[in-house]
Amino acid sequence: MSAKPKATGRAPRSWMITALLASLAVAYVAFVFGPAQVEISSLRGRLNERRQHILQASGLVVPIEYATQQLAKTRLVGTQWRESAPNPTELSACFASLSAQAKASEVAIEQFNPQIAADMQVLAQHGLTVHFRGDFPQIFDFVRRIEELPAVVWLPSLRVTRDELANSALRGELNLTIFVDRTDSAD
Repeated sequence: MSAKPKATGRAPRSWMITALLASLAVAYVAFVFGPAQVEISSLRGRLNERRQHILQASGLVVPIEYATQQLAKTRLVGTQWRESAPNPTELSACFASLSAQAKASEVAIEQFNPQIAADMQVLAQHGLTVHFRGDFPQIFDFVRRIEELPAVVWLPSLRVTRDELANSALRGELNLTIFVDRTDSAD
């Protein structure tokens, strides 16, 4: 009889090697590849989120520049106003200036009625009602002179009517508001 090689000894070793390699592959997938994929997915999500933030931030550059320019203009206007606005002690000089402008434009002031001031945090509004009489060119010159005063004056209403006693003369009522800077005044 011939001797047969023993195949039973080699078969279990190849199954063991295959089982060992399969378990190593499963362990690699379970403990290395899977967690790495989860980490990569997490990093990809954070990267996309940051890209979105960058896109949103780049979209805000123009509005922020515009707002910065507007703020600079606003501060400039505020500074110019503070430099030209009278303080409470200079209010009587503003009233005198209004009277001088009326005299220079040859308008006759009939009544000069200061109103109660409306005090606010930074400024105060001092109302004034002026009743006057004159010809149209004189009244026009008077209003123009008031608007050119260095103090901040607002003319909310002007009413002009024909004077019943004189043909060419007009009567008028001018309501105006003088804005006074209160930042240096003590409360």
